[in-house]
Amino acid sequence: MTGPRVIPECVIPLQDANAQTQRTRQLLAEVFPSWNIDRIDVTSLKGGITNCLLQCIYRAGTPQEIVVLVRAYGRGTGSIIDRNREFCTHVHLHSFGLAPPLHARFKNGLVYGYISGRAVDYRELSNPVLMKGISQMLARWHTVLDASSIRTLMLEQSGLKSHDIVDDIWQLCQKWISTLPTDTDVQLKTKMLLAKELVWVKSEIQYKGGPTVVAHCDLLSGNVIVPEDWSSELSSDIPPVTFIDYEYALPTPRAFDLANHFMEWQGFDCDVSLIPKVGGPVMREWGRQYLEGTHRFKRGSFEKQQNGIPVGEADVDILMQEVRTWWGMPGFYWGIWATIQSVISTIDFDYANYAQNRFSEYWTWKKEYLSSKKANGESNL
Repeated sequence: MTGPRVIPECVIPLQDANAQTQRTRQLLAEVFPSWNIDRIDVTSLKGGITNCLLQCIYRAGTPQEIVVLVRAYGRGTGSIIDRNREFCTHVHLHSFGLAPPLHARFKNGLVYGYISGRAVDYRELSNPVLMKGISQMLARWHTVLDASSIRTLMLEQSGLKSHDIVDDIWQLCQKWISTLPTDTDVQLKTKMLLAKELVWVKSEIQYKGGPTVVAHCDLLSGNVIVPEDWSSELSSDIPPVTFIDYEYALPTPRAFDLANHFMEWQGFDCDVSLIPKVGGPVMREWGRQYLEGTHRFKRGSFEKQQNGIPVGEADVDILMQEVRTWWGMPGFYWGIWATIQSVISTIDFDYANYAQNRFSEYWTWKKEYLSSKKANGESNL
């Protein structure tokens, strides 16, 4: 197979379990012609709040089993997620060994390789050993991935014009806000408020987040995979770390990816006590490991530099200031996202309450940000 198969007519049902299993088997028999359809086992995996994820095992009559994943997109998610960008990002990641092979693309999803291991628990994210593994892997992402290559592939795959592509987080948030409903006075006022707020926050922090990188943008615990037998309590060795789920990957200032990851330490339960203090010892150590990683890997390859550039306290100070400036943006971003999901999603999750919690993070940050500017004698106009 020279590249992912494209099967545009195939649709995997989201609700009917029997029909879902049958159609998935048919799809895989088409993607892998040598597979016997009767030897394909399909199991639904839990954990996500956007899509349907199926683990598919082909039992070929030998001890060797072949495992792939089939992901069917949640209803209406195409209005908030650029599936063409996701596809092209996955292809680009795989070319660097940072993602599993992509076997096929169908009308409402993807077929791709299975990464053995387990997702970490959000309470493990503060483990010093795991922190180093995650920060080093994110440094690889931010160093070797090339946004222009992904963009070129998007243009080739979609037939879109250059100006039709959403290129950054500001354009994406603007697009999301434009899709918000205005059926009630409250909805209309919310939409107008968010549009106004986007203009303000962009004017304040746009150029204060450090270099623009290909960011994961959804680096929560469930998207961090470590070996099945790795224990955060028993092991002192840095585990091999892999990131999964690339549907939100986008060029952004690095500060957004870092701030977003730290915010995800709270989990979906929004236990804010677990979020590290901005500029505190834990975050500074994480940042130091990240910066060492960015120096260690040459752009465009995984080759280690023999003589890494030392990371001084001033370097960490700069990174912490970038994160501090962008600290409210994840709450704003996911608050908009959850507001849309509360309208379109059929998945059993309290999106409205989640949106409220995330927006509260943004408003808290904004209050502190304005107070800091005032204390420094800067205008808030």
